[in-house]
Amino acid sequence: NGNGNGNGNGNSDDMNDNDTLTKTNYSNNGKQEQEVATYMTVLFEPKTLVLGLTGFFFHLSNANVLLVLGELMSQNDDADDDADGQGGDDDYVENYYENATSRSAIPLIAGAILLAQATMTIATYMADYYTNKGMGRKILFTLGLMTLPIRCALLIYWKDAGNAFLLSTQILDGLGGGLFNIVHPFLVADITFGTGRFNLIMGLTASCFGFGATLSNLLGQHLVEHMGHVASLAASLVVSFIPIAIFTIFMPETLNTRGGTGNNNGNGNGNGTGDNMQLVTAAGAKNDNSRLVSQEYHQLA
Repeated sequence: NGNGNGNGNGNSDDMNDNDTLTKTNYSNNGKQEQEVATYMTVLFEPKTLVLGLTGFFFHLSNANVLLVLGELMSQNDDADDDADGQGGDDDYVENYYENATSRSAIPLIAGAILLAQATMTIATYMADYYTNKGMGRKILFTLGLMTLPIRCALLIYWKDAGNAFLLSTQILDGLGGGLFNIVHPFLVADITFGTGRFNLIMGLTASCFGFGATLSNLLGQHLVEHMGHVASLAASLVVSFIPIAIFTIFMPETLNTRGGTGNNNGNGNGNGTGDNMQLVTAAGAKNDNSRLVSQEYHQLA
């Protein structure tokens, strides 16, 4: 309810940034007019852009790590075979054990995937539990991002320590993936609240994530081929700090930003309060008439 002179048009303090994407004007007769936003406007909305870039760089550094892990475990099997005296000088025997080593890496890679998925299940459950308890989205998402540089550093340090040590790093992969995947839709829901763009932003951000993962496999394996496994892991380690910096600096906490009340400062003397909407004040209207206008407005809204 607003009382004052002039037509009061203002902005709610706690509205999402997306309120600027669809401009809504209310005239004194209660008609609502909307301007449809373009795809570029939606994509370059600050929070959406930050989330998309964060996910892009996270997957750019993350996707290739599992491939390098499998190659390192396969190399360790080669070293074990040589130490046992397998192979010999005969070409047939050498090729036989080379193929056997390749086959032995398959259950190791399968185990790495299963360990990460099992950990991800637990991490997803815990993230959902703490989210419902009121823990902020930002801290949970940041914790998920921070698992990646730790994982890359451990792989570099343990590259010759044995397959058991290498395999254990997949626990961090599961933690990071679980936190990332469960908090992502929460963030999108907060960012797009009241706009009807949830599916659109989920699709746009997921496309950014997939593009980063594709480039990760291409560039990461190119580094392995020309510079070795350690160089590829070191590159992933360096890049993994970029999404942490982007998200912690530019993404505000989105918890409790859905709805709420804000202050509407109108042109002239009209001051009022509203729930994420603009209130119309009639010039020189009496209290009774203002109350009727407000009721009609709420019915239309």
